[in-house]
Amino acid sequence: MRITNNIIVQSQLDGLQANLTALNKAQSQATTGNRLTAASDDPGAAATIMRSASSLRAIAQYKATVSRASDRIAAEDTTLQQLQDLLTRAKQIAVQQGSDNSSAATRAAAAAEVGGLLQSAVQLGNTKFGNEYLFGGDAANTAPFTTTGSGGAVAYTSNNPTGQRTVQIGDGQSMTISHDGTQVFVSTGALDALQNLQNALASGDPDSIRLSADSLDSSFDNVQGIVGDVGSEGNRLDMTSANLDAFEGTVTNLKSDLEDVDYETAITDLMSRQTAYQAAMLATTKVMGLTLTDYLR
Repeated sequence: MRITNNIIVQSQLDGLQANLTALNKAQSQATTGNRLTAASDDPGAAATIMRSASSLRAIAQYKATVSRASDRIAAEDTTLQQLQDLLTRAKQIAVQQGSDNSSAATRAAAAAEVGGLLQSAVQLGNTKFGNEYLFGGDAANTAPFTTTGSGGAVAYTSNNPTGQRTVQIGDGQSMTISHDGTQVFVSTGALDALQNLQNALASGDPDSIRLSADSLDSSFDNVQGIVGDVGSEGNRLDMTSANLDAFEGTVTNLKSDLEDVDYETAITDLMSRQTAYQAAMLATTKVMGLTLTDYLR
């Protein structure tokens, strides 16, 4: 094969271009910290990086959902504890006023206090979480309960709030995170027990007052059952949050291993590429500067 000057020149230019390309890649890696400058550098790794990025976005969404659900569960738990406190106080009143030591005056004062407890219970039922009623169910923008009257003649009405919230906490995983007002305040008998105690106190019948105490016990136990459910839901959300954190760390590390360059290696490679490119430039200058006259001297 005849080697011409054009072939030599082209070979030198191809070598310079290859060295320059390698130098640019090394410089980009050292500057950006990214191991891949293009998907074609490592198609398998690039595909895994894209899947990892998608997984991280999904995890971030799940974590936000779990965090808000946990806040809602905490708000519900606090409200339930307050409701139990009201029922406990009402039970104390029922025991006191159901004894022989009570009088018409003390029962009238107690009826007014229980009326206040009933109003407070209704206010708990109308607790808001953000812009919604916590126990509003499907009608989250409508107050679940209302009251009329005052003193020892308070009455409540229910808008029959029903419906629970279900949220997705993972891929193919969902859970119910709320109780509606009917479940918490009506089905447990909490509001009715307070209403009945108030009426019994107003009527002055000791037997009815003592029976009201039994209803309050039953209501308290029913509310306690819901408290247990809420605690279980809170624990599940805590575990889910911890699992999401761990999974996020694993995916982040995997993505980093594939995507990020080791800086010491990148700097060493850059210096090596610079040296190679300079050597190629020098060699090309010497070879391309030679002519036939140089050999005839």
